[in-house]
Amino acid sequence: MLHFSKISSKGKDFNIIASGALAFKIHNKILKEDCFQQDTSISRHMLLDNSSILASSPGQKKVFFVIISDLDKINTASLCRMISKERANGGYAVCQIIPMLYNEPSFRALKMLRQSFDEVLELGKFTINTSKVLVNTEQQNCIITDFSLSMARIMYQICVKDFTSAAAADTSRREREFAGV
Repeated sequence: MLHFSKISSKGKDFNIIASGALAFKIHNKILKEDCFQQDTSISRHMLLDNSSILASSPGQKKVFFVIISDLDKINTASLCRMISKERANGGYAVCQIIPMLYNEPSFRALKMLRQSFDEVLELGKFTINTSKVLVNTEQQNCIITDFSLSMARIMYQICVKDFTSAAAADTSRREREFAGV
């Protein structure tokens, strides 16, 4: 089962999809952050067949942030088809994987995800300055959650902010400098 949320602001949509218990906890924590609640509308859905909720609006490029913590229990092929279709329409998709098990089905799913997404981040064992692997699972989950929140904030800001006016102002300033005005 996939948990799908769409955060709409300034006519742009930022989509978060989560699969797995840890991914769902991170998904909920992201939606509770202040920066995602200001001047936005949030719609949440639980999907058994993920293609039904994502009716594409023509000309709108979508941004997707997918968090997966259970590769074995997700229908990866269906998710990859949907993301590939959105990418063909100019969308951008990042997948963050928190591997729980390393086995043959998860390796195949990971390969399929790498082919379908723009970026696939695999969060495994985290280390600290002494290069010791963190033993406590709770510490790893906290670090993973903080990383996920930061990644979601960055992607959301890039999705919602309109950089065209700043880029146009910068270009005209450079043109004036070049002309000696």
